[in-house]
Amino acid sequence: MSQLKTREAHTGSGIPVKTYYTSQDIVDLNEGKDLGLPGGEPYTRGIYESMYRGRLWTIRQFSGFATPEETNKRYKYKYEHGETGFSISVDSVTENGLDPDDPRAVDEVGQSGVSISSLADMEILFDGLPIDKVSTAVITSQWTSPALAAMYFAMAEKRGVSLKEIDGTSQNDPYVFSLCCNLIDCVTPPYLLRLSVDLIEWCAENVPHWHPVSFASYNYRENGCNAYQELGTVFANAVGYIEEELKRNRLKIDDFAPVLSFHLAAHNDFFEEIAKFRAARRIWCKLMKEHYGAKNPRSLAFRFHVQTSGSTNVYQQILNNSVRIAYQVMAAALGGAQSIHATSYDEPLCLPTDQSILLSIRTQQIAQYETNITNVADPLAGSYYVEWLTNEVEKKAWEYFQEIQDRGGLLEVWQSGWMHREAADAMEARQREINSGETKIVGLNCFEMPEEPYQVPVFRPNPQSTEIETEKIRKLRQDRENRKVKKCLENLRQVSLTGENVMPVLMETVKSYATLGEIQDVWRGIWPKWKAPIEY
Repeated sequence: MSQLKTREAHTGSGIPVKTYYTSQDIVDLNEGKDLGLPGGEPYTRGIYESMYRGRLWTIRQFSGFATPEETNKRYKYKYEHGETGFSISVDSVTENGLDPDDPRAVDEVGQSGVSISSLADMEILFDGLPIDKVSTAVITSQWTSPALAAMYFAMAEKRGVSLKEIDGTSQNDPYVFSLCCNLIDCVTPPYLLRLSVDLIEWCAENVPHWHPVSFASYNYRENGCNAYQELGTVFANAVGYIEEELKRNRLKIDDFAPVLSFHLAAHNDFFEEIAKFRAARRIWCKLMKEHYGAKNPRSLAFRFHVQTSGSTNVYQQILNNSVRIAYQVMAAALGGAQSIHATSYDEPLCLPTDQSILLSIRTQQIAQYETNITNVADPLAGSYYVEWLTNEVEKKAWEYFQEIQDRGGLLEVWQSGWMHREAADAMEARQREINSGETKIVGLNCFEMPEEPYQVPVFRPNPQSTEIETEKIRKLRQDRENRKVKKCLENLRQVSLTGENVMPVLMETVKSYATLGEIQDVWRGIWPKWKAPIEY
């Protein structure tokens, strides 16, 4: 026996790990039942047999700033350099369902994302871009997700693109934003859930290639949750939606499960992240098949987008973030992601510059075209360590999921503030580990330098965005048919008071060029407002 004393080690989520693993660590692994083959149940090894040989993952960079015109130019820049999917990052004003001329929006318009307040803005945003060939993710709070999705659909129809053909995703996840953002005058969770499920239901029947919800655990992770908490929470989240839809008795599980999608994070623990993605596919397959009786193979397949972790990036020695991002992209790819957003190295300082965005796109392209990791599906399958760790993450994620269910489900832990406390506790624990040096961050608490070695450009969005967008919305209200707008908003109010799906009348309302603030005010006027129970 070796007399060398080795340090104790654990994964990023605190799972203790040995120095090495052997077949004895996976002696209970049933290869047929627990792994299968890529493209087959339980999809541990990927949802397609050929994986990236058949189709590379989509390069989908989350982006937006200032006015729709300026973001349109950025989209075209990214598309010309190889981006294969669009993703809309809206500003905090849009997230909150306010118009740019709202007094609460002063100095915030276009500063953290692009400002979108009407169908006219959506038309400008995608002017000259091939929405019939490239998929789009409409990323916003669930509070404004139905209206912004309706604007995107209406824009597509005006351009002659059938809703049967367009491809993309709505974030449409109320839990995630309530955990991470204090939305102004947002309504209570049951009404957010109603709007969310209305969009899911309507898309299942009218926009068959659209993923009307992307259950997002990314923000949980960025707020401190670890890898298995991330999975346990996102599956509790998905179950909450599914139960709400099935309770309506309008659709069966196989009518809408095939279009559900997920948005996960990729952190620094390389193998634990890969194990997390593999465990997620196995958990979802079991949940769909054994609990809900789904039969359509597409219902059983876990489709997910990965965003590399912005919270792992630091401003000290800022170009080092490019290396962190590249490793996280590799983990996402080896874990079988369907699309990836590589964050930009300068995000601890500012919104991304053209230079940092180009580097993020090139990072993904180098992984796709130079490393040969796309040649083989699930190349780490059979690794004693990866299989053992996949089992461990699955077990702990399932236990965490069950704990949430035992507490009444995600709606209950959401409203009670339990979920917020869990995230806050996890964030504090991580910060203590960083402060003590137990968790090493190069440039931050080890290998520090007295002077910053890298000089990078800093991006600043247009400071005139508020004035520009305020004037645009003034002119819009002057030029549109205001009598028609008023009638549409009243129809929306009436339908919202019933149990009918709001999406048909919402589509008519956005086509009248009603503004986002006017639409959200309809719901603010009839439903109780809610303040997130954030406790620390």
